[in-house]
Amino acid sequence: MPNPLFENLKLELLHGGVAPVYVERALLELREHHADLTSDALAAGMSSDDAERTARAMLGSEQTIASVILAHPELLAWSHRWPKAALCLQLALVVATFPEAPVMFCVDHGPDIARWTMAVGVATLLVGSLLAYLNALIVV
Repeated sequence: MPNPLFENLKLELLHGGVAPVYVERALLELREHHADLTSDALAAGMSSDDAERTARAMLGSEQTIASVILAHPELLAWSHRWPKAALCLQLALVVATFPEAPVMFCVDHGPDIARWTMAVGVATLLVGSLLAYLNALIVV
Protein backbone atom coordinates (compact mmCIF):
# COMPACT_ATOMS: atom_id res chain seq x y z
CA MET A 1 0.00 0.00 0.00
CA PRO A 2 1.52 3.34 -1.00
CA ASN A 3 2.35 5.69 1.82
CA PRO A 4 0.90 9.12 0.93
CA LEU A 5 3.36 10.70 3.35
CA PHE A 6 6.32 10.14 0.99
CA GLU A 7 4.48 10.20 -2.35
CA ASN A 8 5.65 13.74 -3.19
CA LEU A 9 9.21 12.77 -2.34
CA LYS A 10 8.98 9.76 -4.63
CA LEU A 11 7.76 11.89 -7.53
CA GLU A 12 10.42 14.53 -6.92
CA LEU A 13 13.19 11.92 -6.90
CA LEU A 14 11.92 10.19 -10.03
CA HIS A 15 11.64 13.52 -11.86
CA GLY A 16 15.12 14.39 -10.64
CA GLY A 17 16.48 11.34 -12.46
CA VAL A 18 17.16 9.00 -9.54
CA ALA A 19 16.99 5.35 -10.60
CA PRO A 20 13.70 3.74 -9.51
CA VAL A 21 15.50 1.02 -7.56
CA TYR A 22 17.23 3.65 -5.41
CA VAL A 23 13.98 5.58 -4.96
CA GLU A 24 12.19 2.49 -3.67
CA ARG A 25 15.09 1.64 -1.38
CA ALA A 26 15.22 5.17 0.07
CA LEU A 27 11.46 5.20 0.62
CA LEU A 28 11.59 1.81 2.32
CA GLU A 29 14.28 3.05 4.69
CA LEU A 30 12.37 6.28 5.35
CA ARG A 31 9.18 4.36 6.12
CA GLU A 32 11.08 2.10 8.52
CA HIS A 33 12.72 5.08 10.26
CA HIS A 34 9.36 6.85 10.41
CA ALA A 35 7.72 3.78 11.97
CA ASP A 36 10.55 3.44 14.49
CA LEU A 37 10.39 7.11 15.46
CA THR A 38 6.61 7.00 15.77
CA SER A 39 6.69 3.89 17.95
CA ASP A 40 9.39 5.44 20.16
CA ALA A 41 7.30 8.59 20.56
CA LEU A 42 4.20 6.52 21.37
CA ALA A 43 6.22 4.55 23.94
CA ALA A 44 7.25 7.84 25.51
CA GLY A 45 3.57 8.59 26.15
CA MET A 46 2.70 10.95 23.27
CA SER A 47 -0.61 10.87 21.46
CA SER A 48 -0.65 9.40 17.97
CA ASP A 49 -0.89 12.83 16.28
CA ASP A 50 1.96 14.23 18.37
CA ALA A 51 4.03 11.10 17.70
CA GLU A 52 3.44 11.51 13.95
CA ARG A 53 4.47 15.18 14.00
CA THR A 54 7.54 14.42 16.09
CA ALA A 55 8.62 11.64 13.71
CA ARG A 56 8.20 13.95 10.69
CA ALA A 57 10.16 16.71 12.43
CA MET A 58 12.99 14.33 13.29
CA LEU A 59 13.16 12.99 9.73
CA GLY A 60 13.25 16.46 8.19
CA SER A 61 11.38 17.96 5.30
CA GLU A 62 10.91 16.14 2.02
CA GLN A 63 12.81 18.89 0.19
CA THR A 64 15.83 18.39 2.44
CA ILE A 65 15.75 14.63 1.97
CA ALA A 66 15.37 15.04 -1.80
CA SER A 67 18.25 17.50 -2.04
CA VAL A 68 20.52 15.12 -0.10
CA ILE A 69 19.63 12.19 -2.35
CA LEU A 70 19.88 14.26 -5.56
CA ALA A 71 23.34 15.44 -4.51
CA HIS A 72 24.68 11.93 -5.16
CA PRO A 73 25.15 11.51 -8.94
CA GLU A 74 25.84 7.78 -8.53
CA LEU A 75 22.16 7.31 -7.63
CA LEU A 76 20.96 8.80 -10.90
CA ALA A 77 19.71 6.53 -13.64
CA TRP A 78 22.30 5.91 -16.35
CA SER A 79 20.18 7.86 -18.86
CA HIS A 80 20.50 10.95 -16.66
CA ARG A 81 24.20 10.44 -16.00
CA TRP A 82 25.03 9.99 -19.68
CA PRO A 83 22.25 11.71 -21.64
CA LYS A 84 24.15 11.75 -24.95
CA ALA A 85 24.67 7.98 -24.82
CA ALA A 86 20.99 7.49 -23.94
CA LEU A 87 19.96 9.67 -26.88
CA CYS A 88 22.23 7.75 -29.27
CA LEU A 89 20.86 4.44 -28.03
CA GLN A 90 17.30 5.67 -28.35
CA LEU A 91 17.91 6.86 -31.93
CA ALA A 92 19.61 3.57 -32.81
CA LEU A 93 16.61 1.64 -31.51
CA VAL A 94 14.22 3.81 -33.49
CA VAL A 95 16.26 3.39 -36.68
CA ALA A 96 16.52 -0.37 -36.10
CA THR A 97 12.79 -0.85 -35.50
CA PHE A 98 11.52 1.62 -38.10
CA PRO A 99 11.82 -0.77 -41.09
CA GLU A 100 10.02 -3.49 -39.13
CA ALA A 101 6.93 -1.36 -38.49
CA PRO A 102 5.21 -2.04 -41.86
CA VAL A 103 5.94 -5.76 -41.53
CA MET A 104 4.49 -5.88 -38.04
CA PHE A 105 1.48 -3.91 -39.26
CA CYS A 106 0.93 -6.40 -42.07
CA VAL A 107 1.26 -9.38 -39.73
CA ASP A 108 -1.30 -7.94 -37.34
CA HIS A 109 -3.74 -6.88 -40.05
CA GLY A 110 -3.58 -9.79 -42.51
CA PRO A 111 -7.35 -10.25 -43.00
CA ASP A 112 -7.87 -6.51 -43.48
CA ILE A 113 -5.10 -6.33 -46.06
CA ALA A 114 -6.52 -9.34 -47.92
CA ARG A 115 -10.01 -7.78 -47.95
CA TRP A 116 -8.70 -4.43 -49.25
CA THR A 117 -6.54 -6.17 -51.85
CA MET A 118 -9.57 -8.09 -53.09
CA ALA A 119 -11.68 -4.90 -53.15
CA VAL A 120 -9.02 -3.01 -55.12
CA GLY A 121 -8.69 -5.92 -57.54
CA VAL A 122 -12.44 -6.07 -58.15
CA ALA A 123 -12.61 -2.28 -58.56
CA THR A 124 -9.71 -2.35 -61.02
CA LEU A 125 -11.39 -5.11 -63.01
CA LEU A 126 -14.71 -3.22 -63.07
CA VAL A 127 -13.17 0.12 -64.09
CA GLY A 128 -10.96 -1.59 -66.66
CA SER A 129 -13.98 -3.37 -68.14
CA LEU A 130 -15.92 -0.10 -68.35
CA LEU A 131 -12.99 1.65 -70.02
CA ALA A 132 -12.57 -1.21 -72.49
CA TYR A 133 -16.31 -1.09 -73.29
CA LEU A 134 -16.19 2.71 -73.78
CA ASN A 135 -13.09 2.38 -75.95
CA ALA A 136 -14.87 -0.23 -78.05
CA LEU A 137 -17.86 2.11 -78.52
CA ILE A 138 -15.58 4.92 -79.67
CA VAL A 139 -13.62 2.78 -82.14
CA VAL A 140 -16.69 1.26 -83.77
